[in-house]
Amino acid sequence: LRLDEETQRAAHYLSPTSKAPLLSTTLAELVEKHAERLLTTSFDAMVDAHMLADLANLYSLLSSVSQLDSLKQHWAKYIKRVGLRLVQAPELDVGLVSEMLAMKQRLDDITKSSFQNNSLLAHALRESFEDFINSRRSKPAQLTAKFVDQCMRSGSRSADEDIESLLDRVLVLFRFLNDKDLFEGYYRRDLAKRLLYGKSVSTDTERSMVQKLRMECGPGFTKRLEGMLRDMDVSVDLDVKFTNLQQTLEADDIGFHASILTQAFWPTYEPMPLAIPREVELAQEQFVQFYSEKHNGRNLFWQPNLGTCLLKVEFDEGPKELSLTLVQGTVMLLFAERDELSYEQIQRDTGLEDVELMRTLQSLACGKSRVLAKEPKGRDVAATDVFTFNAAFKSSQMRIKIGQILLKEAEKESKEVEEHIQLDRMYQVDAAIVRILKARKRADHTALMAELLSQLKFNSTSAEVKERIETLIERDYIKRDDSDPSLYYYIA
Repeated sequence: LRLDEETQRAAHYLSPTSKAPLLSTTLAELVEKHAERLLTTSFDAMVDAHMLADLANLYSLLSSVSQLDSLKQHWAKYIKRVGLRLVQAPELDVGLVSEMLAMKQRLDDITKSSFQNNSLLAHALRESFEDFINSRRSKPAQLTAKFVDQCMRSGSRSADEDIESLLDRVLVLFRFLNDKDLFEGYYRRDLAKRLLYGKSVSTDTERSMVQKLRMECGPGFTKRLEGMLRDMDVSVDLDVKFTNLQQTLEADDIGFHASILTQAFWPTYEPMPLAIPREVELAQEQFVQFYSEKHNGRNLFWQPNLGTCLLKVEFDEGPKELSLTLVQGTVMLLFAERDELSYEQIQRDTGLEDVELMRTLQSLACGKSRVLAKEPKGRDVAATDVFTFNAAFKSSQMRIKIGQILLKEAEKESKEVEEHIQLDRMYQVDAAIVRILKARKRADHTALMAELLSQLKFNSTSAEVKERIETLIERDYIKRDDSDPSLYYYIA
């Protein structure tokens, strides 16, 4: 308003040549002198309150006096301060990704509506977001992958929204992550669960997300993810052919289905000893024979801990269908012929180890749906307990899903993922060092470090690189100069 008044006075009473210097002086006195104080005292509050009109006026004023650099500094400080407060608080982990998405949306609105998409401020937004999101190692990558998993699961709230739009927004956060390989590790494990247990919102959505990741990071990044999806397609085709063969042979149909997984694509799973029911074993042998005829020379290794089953059970109130893991189903089938079994008898008949057997029995006898009864009663399972079939079990549902007790599987899986990623990173560092020295023939430590860090797609410390250099020297891939320890040579 004051600037408009001064401009009008100059137009009415002064020479046109006086307008420019007078306006410059007015801006210097009214705006430039107070710019820093205005930014320090009011800027954060305006951004917090999402005052788009006031921020637009502030941007216009500071732009007119060439103070956008100061605005950029305060803008970057605000984003880092608010972002670090989110990322560095473990108690906020549950909703961290949602909070970051909301924050990014709010800041994008300000950049577009108030700052006129100024490239300087837009760049500051991207840099600041990248700084704070990577300030906590590995956790943001894990939580972002878990958020995508929740969105992609059938029955999730996101399934009713525009999931493609939501995934595009998550992909913006993904671009800021330095630990993209960690994201892939967690994402791959979650994708495996969705595919194997039929929990995906849709196959098309899964393919769409993998394609988005491929466009961002290249085919090497998504090779295993695409391989997993191909395996499921091949398994469906094989399943149809095997079912048709069983019908032709008029074999007993227990609804056996097998998924053939390529070991190189899927997460690593520990083998589990399990004496599966004879009917399942026969169907398994028939499938192996069927598969071997089509793919000679390939070996199948079964993973019963990944299997699921549907059992039809007669209770006093009528028949029910129990949706169980293969381990739970194996335990339940023991009660088809005997009403009472001790812990030792169940362990002998199934071959399960104590940890797995205890959590399985706990899910069947101590959970919400107690299809088994145990003596003595209690929430925990002991090796001295005796179990009986609970014929009096009641439920309003026809099909009851009984989930397995998770124990601390999440922590164990996280540790396994990070160990595999660290191993992959070691190989990548080794390959990059050898590749650089092979091209240069020799390089000093500083030059080698500079080129190595520019090639790696993840953060690596000097100590980690030095350790890999020593390993390569021991394995005779490279050697150190006798007179200058900081100089390395490639060994042909």
